[in-house]
Amino acid sequence: MTFNFKSFSFVALVVLGSLTANAVVVPHSKTIVVETPETHPVLAQANPEAMYLHDTNDGQTLLYIETANGQKLTSLDVTDPSRIQRFAQSDLPAASAYDFVRALGDSSVLIRFRNGSGVALISFKHLKHPELASSSALVNAEASEPLGPTALLVSSNEPARPSAHMASYRVVDTSMPMRTAQLSDIPEVRQSLTKSDTGTLFLLNGTGVTVVRQLQVEAEHQIEEDQNRGN
Repeated sequence: MTFNFKSFSFVALVVLGSLTANAVVVPHSKTIVVETPETHPVLAQANPEAMYLHDTNDGQTLLYIETANGQKLTSLDVTDPSRIQRFAQSDLPAASAYDFVRALGDSSVLIRFRNGSGVALISFKHLKHPELASSSALVNAEASEPLGPTALLVSSNEPARPSAHMASYRVVDTSMPMRTAQLSDIPEVRQSLTKSDTGTLFLLNGTGVTVVRQLQVEAEHQIEEDQNRGN
């Protein structure tokens, strides 16, 4: 699990890897909004496995969430973090749960099956109906690296999947240093993703996705978008 907080403003947001016993959680902040599966039902997923952010060519951002041991892929439209909504759900003939490895070109992603059977591709050419593309050339291909936008170099000499590590996190508002406030506890986080243009953090655990929003970054992004449209 890799966290990338380079795009985050630590003036207002701190995510820590341990929980404080009996900490008081405040309901809101002027700078940070935390949306959970309990407060925003569209974020709830039963036993999710992994997630993947896909940017389309027309400026849309979709969050794909893997469930049902790899056989269901639910997508949420997270282009505007203040209006996250369900986009679609598809069935995939996956042999097992899998991990998203890397984007390949503009419309596909490389995945690695957790049962050690190799890798495959998921195509997002049809956004509402992603397709699983497998090939005998990818069987037992446990390691891979891109060779330009349309080729892969694969090998079979690495473990199929490193052991998963889960940690618990808390979101702390530090906008008023003398009155720091805990906004949320997120237990057993297994994966995180960052949408850099809006400063949005997505945290995946056993109940679904928790979304941590930075209102100032969102406002600055909207101003930039408005200016670009005006040019």
